[in-house]
Amino acid sequence: MAHFEETSIGFKSIFQKTYNDTTSEAKRLATEIKSNDLSEKYTWLGNFPNMKEWIGDRDVKVLSDFGYTLENKLYEASVTVPNIHIEYDKVGLYKPAIEQMALNAKLFPSELVADVLINGHTNLCYDGKAFFAADHITGTDTYANMGAGELNTANVLAGMNFMESIKNANGKTLRIKPTMLVCGPTNRSAAIQTLEKEFKAGGESNETYKMVEYMVLPEITGSEWFLLDISKPLKPFIAQVAKDGIFEASNDDKFMKDHALFGVKSFMNAGYGLWQLAYRFSGTAL
Repeated sequence: MAHFEETSIGFKSIFQKTYNDTTSEAKRLATEIKSNDLSEKYTWLGNFPNMKEWIGDRDVKVLSDFGYTLENKLYEASVTVPNIHIEYDKVGLYKPAIEQMALNAKLFPSELVADVLINGHTNLCYDGKAFFAADHITGTDTYANMGAGELNTANVLAGMNFMESIKNANGKTLRIKPTMLVCGPTNRSAAIQTLEKEFKAGGESNETYKMVEYMVLPEITGSEWFLLDISKPLKPFIAQVAKDGIFEASNDDKFMKDHALFGVKSFMNAGYGLWQLAYRFSGTAL
């Protein structure tokens, strides 16, 4: 007969293999920040001095404290296994459940990132405005990183041109280069037509052919779509991780309920990096 300890080791091995073999979209869309506390304060967001000729003393910039704080939250998923199944070595029946638990745990940061992306027109970022807003202020300039527009070649080009024009408080270019288009399943066909077709319906060349990658997120159920620059060390979003995919087991309920518990927990959150690296289109005509 099998024992709880042996089963726990086996389940953990199954969990870890699936967890390690699964790829999360969050890795591409968000900068992962390791957290060692209940929350983290991002005082450096928005403070990026440009290089300049060194004449005399250094021109030391005093970094503004925007006070953007991201609190970690605790998440879990658990399953129960009757001890009689453990005793008679029937745990193979639960292998798919453990694998699915691992898959869900690894993909969960992507759900968090998708949520902050979708709600970026209402959730606040480091400058106190909505991440996607019409009135971000940099120096003496005001920028709107949101607007109307269906997913097509003309709007992709317009969005790229705008993002590449954004400057810092000193009037220097941020050298933004959109590299990823993100949309929901309803815009999949439009994304393929815009980025994967070398020629348009009339036979003319497609200017945005292979210009950027695209990613379809199932959490996006509307027509909105996004252009992102994910080429830099700091990406548009932050995945703040204190604990991720920690597998746990307990047999404390054996006497009263005669079952064992197996679960996973994560202590993390997702938030916003630089609004300058993202543009939201409504998906509706201008």
